[in-house]
Amino acid sequence: MKYFIFTVKLLSRLLLVIMLLPQTPGLSFSEDPSPGVQPLTSSIQISNTTTLPDMAGCGDTEAPVINSDYELAIVELVNQERASEGLPPLKRIANLDSAARYHSTDLGQDDYFNHDSYDRSGDELFYSCSVWTRIGSYYNGARGENIAAGYGTPESVMNAWMNSPGHRSNILSASNWEIGIGYYEGSGSYSSYWTQDFGRRNGVYPVVINNDAQATNDPVVNLYIYGDWSELRLRNDMEAWTAWQPFQNALSWELLHASGERTVTVEMRTGDQVTTSYDTIDLSIADSDPQLCALTDTITFTYDLKTQQLFPTYTRLTPENVGSSDPLEWEIEAENYWFTITPTLGTTPDPFTITPNKHLPPTELIDQGTITLTVVSPAGVDGSPHVISVSMKVISGTLRSIYIPLLLNLPP
Repeated sequence: MKYFIFTVKLLSRLLLVIMLLPQTPGLSFSEDPSPGVQPLTSSIQISNTTTLPDMAGCGDTEAPVINSDYELAIVELVNQERASEGLPPLKRIANLDSAARYHSTDLGQDDYFNHDSYDRSGDELFYSCSVWTRIGSYYNGARGENIAAGYGTPESVMNAWMNSPGHRSNILSASNWEIGIGYYEGSGSYSSYWTQDFGRRNGVYPVVINNDAQATNDPVVNLYIYGDWSELRLRNDMEAWTAWQPFQNALSWELLHASGERTVTVEMRTGDQVTTSYDTIDLSIADSDPQLCALTDTITFTYDLKTQQLFPTYTRLTPENVGSSDPLEWEIEAENYWFTITPTLGTTPDPFTITPNKHLPPTELIDQGTITLTVVSPAGVDGSPHVISVSMKVISGTLRSIYIPLLLNLPP
């Protein structure tokens, strides 16, 4: 069995702890390096509140956020350090935040400094659980942890961590793909406590926009996609997919030109293995001239005479103004008899639905129809009118369901 050995120093209100702990294969953690004239620190997220939950036991409790700006700053500083070393950005994960918040709060409220969790009763500390058990109550895939206490700013604690080999190794490890941050301020001998938890989950391939920034003013962003795949395709929000293209980890991408939370979804595949992942970012752009979004040009329905199956049973489209925040009033006109549209009048971003009629042709054929969507107010909007070709293929074969394996990266 291998052990980590840490040294302890006590200089004024400066603390370093000696720990002799078994090393978990493939996992690592580091305590706070000597903070100079600063007290110890440990990261955690907690909201401004006068009543904090008692941290007892072994995690699985949500601690409130004390200073979200401090936590966000740590993520930004970590990814800046990684970028300077040519490493990809870590993606912040809510469950890892929860694990880090709990520990930072527990360190302050029970007044101790250790990776393992303890409960205090009077002047005595009682062991509760290991660092890996505590993180595991929130997140499956922990690989490392940094803690510190007493530092007053994100910059000061990051400077201390980056000047300590163990902490630096966790921050710059290529094996880590995800991060959680927790900051606590209040009780405890050192007043402020910081925790970084690092991880990588099996079967999860994060997508990271702009080094995990929360917001941007530029619709052109940089993506980093983890993994090693043959092909990928992308889409904005619920828009159409791009064509499949050769996989690359890093690429430039243009968001939908509309202020608000924008989502980029990436589907990756190699052979019959397929996985989907996504990331979001808040986009704020100055209003320009209104513009109707690029709706699809063609819709195809297929009806099987033998099984009387229709696929798809309907199609729903959502007109949007991608040029400004102003609503667009639209109307739809259709030619042909075999589908209905509901509604035919609306205001962005109201959707409309195209549904084939129940009385379909009794023989094989390919029927055509058109839908014309026109913005009626304001007039002269770019992209209007937009014509959609609608086709109905009536066949006498059999529609078969084909099941494709899918690995889905759900939001935390």
